[in-house]
Amino acid sequence: MIDKKTLHFFKNIFYDQRVSWHKKCFDIFINCAKILDVGCGKGLFIRFSPERIIGVDRNIDSLDECAKSNYRVIKSDILRLPFSEQAFDGVYCADVIEHLNPEGARQLLMELSRVLKSNGLLVIAGPLASSEFWDDPSHVRPYPPHSLFSYFIKDEFKGRTTQPSYKSLAYDMEFVKIVYRYAQFFRLPVHLYCDQSRRKILNLLRPSSLLFMAGNLLSRVGLNRPRPEGFIFVIRKI
Repeated sequence: MIDKKTLHFFKNIFYDQRVSWHKKCFDIFINCAKILDVGCGKGLFIRFSPERIIGVDRNIDSLDECAKSNYRVIKSDILRLPFSEQAFDGVYCADVIEHLNPEGARQLLMELSRVLKSNGLLVIAGPLASSEFWDDPSHVRPYPPHSLFSYFIKDEFKGRTTQPSYKSLAYDMEFVKIVYRYAQFFRLPVHLYCDQSRRKILNLLRPSSLLFMAGNLLSRVGLNRPRPEGFIFVIRKI
């Protein structure tokens, strides 16, 4: 077994790429004075500017963690946001929509758009379809950027042979950009998912563990798999 200080060292090697991607997303909101983080979790995004960001989540444990850092958070159903129309300059929603069915995804997009000011930015981040996608049993289906944007395309502009399953949303959005995110070369071995397992030196010395640590080091300098595993989708309300 290894002590907590040594464990912290290994945790830095097994760093969470989500933090760097939250930072990349935050940089998109540089000109936004008031930002809403929908599905804020433990506040990984809020930490970049607590004075400008309000978080919403329904998970009590996550909200308790945010409260320890004095983050401004509200317990709420993300499909019924407790805010008036056009309340925010920017709206952020990461790793949430893939947990919803198509009807729920439409309702979420409608709420995100409703609370966004005209000319405000909506940033949605999520995973793409892959074998890793189904590792999370709460994932319902992937929503790639083209799928998300189709909710905003007016029905009369869709293909002649297309029969829309869901009526287009009553908000006009324009495309800004897509940024793809890439995973490290080697996945976290199952035997290291828990801190208790990482305390066992023999587990850390396994070939699969060493390959994963090497992959993380390569990822820190920008070397990842060539195929994207997720996306950041940016659109503007007009």
